[in-house]
Amino acid sequence: MRSSARLTYRSSLLSFIVNLLIIDNTMENTVTARSRLAFDRWDFLGTRLVLVSIAVAVTGFGVVAPFLQWFRGEPLTWQLQTGKTGDVVNDQVAARPGVELTWPGTADATIDNAGAGIWLASIVPGALLAIITLIVVLALLRLLSSIENRQPFAEAAVRSLRVVGVTLLGGALLVTVAGSLANVAVLTAAAELQGDPTSFTLELGPSIVVAAAGLVCAALAEAFAQGIELADDVEGLV
Repeated sequence: MRSSARLTYRSSLLSFIVNLLIIDNTMENTVTARSRLAFDRWDFLGTRLVLVSIAVAVTGFGVVAPFLQWFRGEPLTWQLQTGKTGDVVNDQVAARPGVELTWPGTADATIDNAGAGIWLASIVPGALLAIITLIVVLALLRLLSSIENRQPFAEAAVRSLRVVGVTLLGGALLVTVAGSLANVAVLTAAAELQGDPTSFTLELGPSIVVAAAGLVCAALAEAFAQGIELADDVEGLV
């Protein structure tokens, strides 16, 4: 009986030790996995480089490149939204039976010796987009600094998120309207419209997505602000 009890005790003790080792190994693997997913200084550096690269690219393609083309005397190129549609029929494209091909109303225009007014009108949308991008990037860089300093619920982080939200909401509308006005200016200089001269069209698809992102940032800013208030309340109770 005693030997049987000792054997049972040793087996139970061995099982307990094995379970402890398994749990410890599982927790160690979990911590390792979390540490791999956590942001370190290289991740913050890479994120900053990506944001700065986006700002430089938008400014370069939207502002610098058109100005260089203008100063070099190159033709102005623009994809027109004419607002006119019609059937697509030529010697290279033929609709199959039961299919109707419709021209979407876009055309690539190339204007030689475009005037200063047309050039400036075509550059304004890109310039606005560049300004909006710079504001958003600067705000996100400040937000990254707050997170890196382990102060995500600081007032600076809330201000950064609010700046991003407001800029995206207002910028989406400004860029859309500026692009439509520029399209009217280039279209008037490039073509003579027959029939209804209305050519002011708003492309709301991308703008809706950007505005939605602005609303999300504004909601996050409010959540962060409430988190700061809760933290202050807890400190007051302590």
